[in-house]
Amino acid sequence: MYHAITGMVKKDLKTSFRNPSMLVLSIIVPIVFIFLYSLISQLSTTNPIAIAQHSDDAASKALTTIMKDMEIEDGPYYEIMTLDPDEAFHMYQNGQAPALIEIPENFGQRLQKGQNPKVKLYVNNMNSDGTKNFQLRLSHALYQFQESRDSESNIGIIEEFSTFDKDISMKFYVSIGLLMFAVIYSGMVNTGTLLTREWEERTSKEVSLSPSGFAPLLIAKATTALLLTAVTTVLAMILMAFTLKFPITDVSLPIIGWLFVLFLIGASLGAFAGVTIQKSLPVITLSAVIGISLYLLSGNESSIRGFAYGGPIEFVWRISSYLPMSYITDTMRLIFVTGKNNLLTSSSNPLTTTTSFYMSMITIPATIILFGWASIIKLKNNLFSSGGQ
Repeated sequence: MYHAITGMVKKDLKTSFRNPSMLVLSIIVPIVFIFLYSLISQLSTTNPIAIAQHSDDAASKALTTIMKDMEIEDGPYYEIMTLDPDEAFHMYQNGQAPALIEIPENFGQRLQKGQNPKVKLYVNNMNSDGTKNFQLRLSHALYQFQESRDSESNIGIIEEFSTFDKDISMKFYVSIGLLMFAVIYSGMVNTGTLLTREWEERTSKEVSLSPSGFAPLLIAKATTALLLTAVTTVLAMILMAFTLKFPITDVSLPIIGWLFVLFLIGASLGAFAGVTIQKSLPVITLSAVIGISLYLLSGNESSIRGFAYGGPIEFVWRISSYLPMSYITDTMRLIFVTGKNNLLTSSSNPLTTTTSFYMSMITIPATIILFGWASIIKLKNNLFSSGGQ
């Protein structure tokens, strides 16, 4: 049996590298998706802005310095494109700058006289979320400016409770969701196409007549799919380490364990799709649809939550919070952030609810067993009842 399994694994690997189109599709789709999404994530962190600084006094320079130095975990608040008033308005009117801040003349003198000079904000408000970010960030800059000048009129902000000691980078948050997508998609494609290949290359009859039986086929396909998925996962991690600062050196055994669980989920879904459709390209298309949908629902849940106030979006958000991939993704985030490696089966996860934990402990094995068993039964019927045709 061992020789039969290793023979099938070697055959599948050789076939994959000799005809790498399917192998490339299993790798290139998650890599390209991760690369493009990581670019979008970085662009959404820092807002380019033009400043029309009409006043050259110390107060104006202090305000612009504060704006230059403001940053969060993902990067600086602003990319200041210019301070020249004429150039600033030219860039804003021509669409080169999405927003403009105008600091009035005699800004410092008005402050010394107790007057209230108005700092104007011009925004190309085609995106309400972007407009809100510009407004909030300018308000924060003005607050810091006022705090640095007049300590008696400061407004105290007391943060009574935070889940974590340090704010979590949005790049890191996105990278874990993308990692989940890469494993699910690659597991589906590799397992599904390895099975459909038996029909497309007309080798299924040989399999059905093999004296080694049915078990070596299943083990060989799963092993080959796991090896190919591991390659895709490592490449995805390396890419995200450069584009999203993914903490690749912090990958621990519990993380590897959860990635293996994600592979089992993807492999069971891919196997069922493969033995049902029996054609590679539809399986790849279906895998992409399912993988991207799971990323949007489970890997980037915070984006949906912002719109979950009544209507169908709230229903979708509530359903997504109970998907097993949601719990796995949030658990991996918590392991990375806290460094605690005893969270593999723990319900004490502040990112999820106790209900979600217990439901996931049921739905994770149920998904793997249900689709895996259905795939085995269907594959066996397809191979033996029809003579492998």
